[in-house]
Amino acid sequence: MKQTSLPFEEESKKLSPLERLSLPKDKDLPPVIREIVTNAPQNRKLPAFVACLSPLCAMCPRVRLHYYYDSRPSALLLQVLIEGAQSSGKSFAADIESLIMDNTLKSRDKAMRRLEQEYRDKKKRRKANERLEEEPQTTIRVVPPTISKTVLTKRADMYERVLGDTLTFWMFAEELAQVTDAGKNGYSNLRTIMRTAYDLGSLFGIDFASDNSYSAIVDINICSMFCATPAALDEYFDKKAIEGGNITRTVLCKIDDDLGEDGAIFIPYSTEQRIAIDATLAQLMNETYDGDGMLKPTVNLDMSWLDKTVCKWVRDKGKQASLSGSIAMDVFRKRSSVSAFRIAALCQYLYEIENNSHLADTRSIISSPASRESAKDTIQKRVRQIYLYMAEYILDGMLARWGKTFEELNAKRENGLKTGPAVSIFDQLTDTFTREQLNLLIEKTGKTTPDKIFICRWKKLHVIEIIDKNTFRKLNVKK
Repeated sequence: MKQTSLPFEEESKKLSPLERLSLPKDKDLPPVIREIVTNAPQNRKLPAFVACLSPLCAMCPRVRLHYYYDSRPSALLLQVLIEGAQSSGKSFAADIESLIMDNTLKSRDKAMRRLEQEYRDKKKRRKANERLEEEPQTTIRVVPPTISKTVLTKRADMYERVLGDTLTFWMFAEELAQVTDAGKNGYSNLRTIMRTAYDLGSLFGIDFASDNSYSAIVDINICSMFCATPAALDEYFDKKAIEGGNITRTVLCKIDDDLGEDGAIFIPYSTEQRIAIDATLAQLMNETYDGDGMLKPTVNLDMSWLDKTVCKWVRDKGKQASLSGSIAMDVFRKRSSVSAFRIAALCQYLYEIENNSHLADTRSIISSPASRESAKDTIQKRVRQIYLYMAEYILDGMLARWGKTFEELNAKRENGLKTGPAVSIFDQLTDTFTREQLNLLIEKTGKTTPDKIFICRWKKLHVIEIIDKNTFRKLNVKK
């Protein structure tokens, strides 16, 4: 029997909310992301898009925005996880990270780290009682995931002391196991810091009495991207991380290749593409530092036009959570929206950087004959499309990966907190009772007080009389 295809209306009803959405076409994406995604093979276009986000956010530490549900300003802070089986080709994320960071933050840090090393070498070679010049004041941006809390606090404090404001750290690891192994040492366990590092203005402090340590209360902001196998992800995001909120601050990108699929090969960048990428990254560095290496003023990015879309999505997911009874969806939807909003803001900022500078080329909006107002509408349409897709994508990823575990942990905790009305052992005994009855009731209710203690107390209160050593009668019992 020939199978007939379903009408479009019926077929569309079977699509998930994410399947009904899409990102803009490759050529319509913001600069840098556009070139990277265009050259990615079909099965790596979405992972390539996600892998661009966190390093580019780290490149924009002076951007400030207002999220509808927050009372204080936000910054472009993201924590991305690339999950894939062994040999699944997660190295593409390292290539993207190198492309964005090598000639920007890493290049700047290299000179800073050289100053630190030269000072350490002088300190080792100095003669007894020889005085050294003051330790160089450096502002390192790229830090390893094995960094200690003390060093991280010191580096964050140097931003305030040298530059007068906070900056964003960049943290990358090709193997999440580095982070997990470092976390086994208390001084390098960054789980708590990673939670506060997601929000601008969330302070972290350490206070030691030793002169050899470093004490400060600082605003640590981190953008990160970690690659991981499923087993490594399970180890890192343990029960404490799931219940503590680490998972809700992440953007999870799972690489699901079909069985036997060939390795993903990226097309090399053309000279034109490299020029466009380098020019945009140089412009982002210029938006951070002035000619003297000090910070430029913050940029307040107006995203208020997206508020209605944000509110509708968050409320729709809240209604869906209420109807389904899913606590995980109710919790996960909130920060899914926050991360998606930051991604949308990053993209708008990149569009504006391109359109307001000489970087615009034949593919950009400003080169078209449309008016500036039309260009603004086009940008907003694409940014809204990015927000809706990524909000759904982030929520789906969290629910698929941790939803069931979160529900189980929540149910276990709630059941542990529930207690029925307190019914006294005395009230549960019959008017005349035996010592055996009392002991059975003590065991049933989980009490540890011996029976003789109960008998002694009740006798002093004149609520029982002793018939014999094993039998008792209640006094003044209401019939």
